[in-house]
Amino acid sequence: MNQQQGPARAEGRIAWLDLGRGISILLVVLYHVAVGSGTALWALPEGPVARIWREANLALVPLRMPLFFLIAGLLAARAVRRPLRAVLRPRLLDLLWPYLLWSLLFWATGWLRYAPGEPLGFLRQEILGLLQLASPYWFIGVLPIFFLLGRWGQGRPRLLLSVALLFHLLAPAGQQLLREAGHSDLAYGIFQLTDNALWYLLGLVLHRQIRALAEGTRRRAALLGGTGLVGLFVLLALLLVLPGKVPAWPVVRGIELAASLAGLTAAVLLLPLLARSRGLRAFGALLGRRTLVIYLVHPIVLNLVVLLWRQGGLAAQLAHPLVDLLLVPTVSAVAIITALGVEAMVQRTGPRWLLQAPGI
Repeated sequence: MNQQQGPARAEGRIAWLDLGRGISILLVVLYHVAVGSGTALWALPEGPVARIWREANLALVPLRMPLFFLIAGLLAARAVRRPLRAVLRPRLLDLLWPYLLWSLLFWATGWLRYAPGEPLGFLRQEILGLLQLASPYWFIGVLPIFFLLGRWGQGRPRLLLSVALLFHLLAPAGQQLLREAGHSDLAYGIFQLTDNALWYLLGLVLHRQIRALAEGTRRRAALLGGTGLVGLFVLLALLLVLPGKVPAWPVVRGIELAASLAGLTAAVLLLPLLARSRGLRAFGALLGRRTLVIYLVHPIVLNLVVLLWRQGGLAAQLAHPLVDLLLVPTVSAVAIITALGVEAMVQRTGPRWLLQAPGI
């Protein structure tokens, strides 16, 4: 049976895409807690539990953001063909405005965490960072750029993907050159652009083929193929994180690319099967349709948690492996629930300009 007509499609939306987005944003929050904030929160930062959380999240790097961008490209496939004036607000302004606004809001809590003695210096750093896509919200900043690239490349899809693949493969080299030249923020921003454009444009250009694979593959074939690709992804991801001699960057880049392709193909095959579950469809509807607000709010929540954790001396008081085991899911849940609360407040009482561009 074609799953497009089954429970994987819900209420006019494609449930497996919502589920994919929900999983992606959950993985993003978990990563920022375990890797980004972990050193400030772990009771036993060098203990086995903290190390497992870090390594597991690092192993998912080839899947986490590529899945996010692949789905974003899939969902933009119709919009790139519409007149620019019809998509100016939803595809450009409603992303650029929150990017600028929330990069500045991040400063309000970030300086206390990262530069408690230099609030103005940290503000200057944040402004320069957002202009170079080195803000914590870089993901939102690159989406309008990818969308415009997709519009430009409509008539030349092979060239578009070829150039995107070339830049993807060379992204680590470009990052290293910019770092050596002393442009660390620019190196970060350019890397995010060149590293992730491939996945957005793949979703955009190959949206019909990807949808056909996801929604037209028989259940048994999807289950067997997807499971096998998950195994391949795990093997390749472990090669990237297990201790040992680090190979040359072209070899690492090749392994990363292979891991991403295996993980994404597995996701395309398995997500429609998972979306048959009522509970997972509800999860996808809850988080997958609110990725923007979760992405915006959770870094600020993490800043506040770290500040409270430090001031209360909780790491020393709660030095136990069980605390570290539960820390990541607990803080992640707090961040996501807070974001959902902010979204509900904005929808009920405003101000709407917190999450979308003001009316013109």
